[in-house]
Amino acid sequence: MSSTPDTRLIWIDLEMTGLDTDNDKIIEIATIITDDNLNILAEGPVLAVHQSDLILNAMDEWNTKQHGQSGLIERVRRSKLNAQDVEQQTLEFLKK
Repeated sequence: MSSTPDTRLIWIDLEMTGLDTDNDKIIEIATIITDDNLNILAEGPVLAVHQSDLILNAMDEWNTKQHGQSGLIERVRRSKLNAQDVEQQTLEFLKK
């Protein structure tokens, strides 16, 4: 990465089972780092977080349709990563 650390911006995109941050679960995380001109300096891994069918089946209609059509629900079901794994991998990327 070419810019100095104090001019880097970290962007984290989360896909969740809903909008209630107290109760809904993260199902995907993606991270990018840009400079202050929004030029992408690094792209982190895009990671699906395994969730049980109980959690996935409780999603509302919009989330079920959106994440189903994109293939994310299937990626979440197949994922071997839990929330702690994804957190650790994201932090490792950010430390580089």
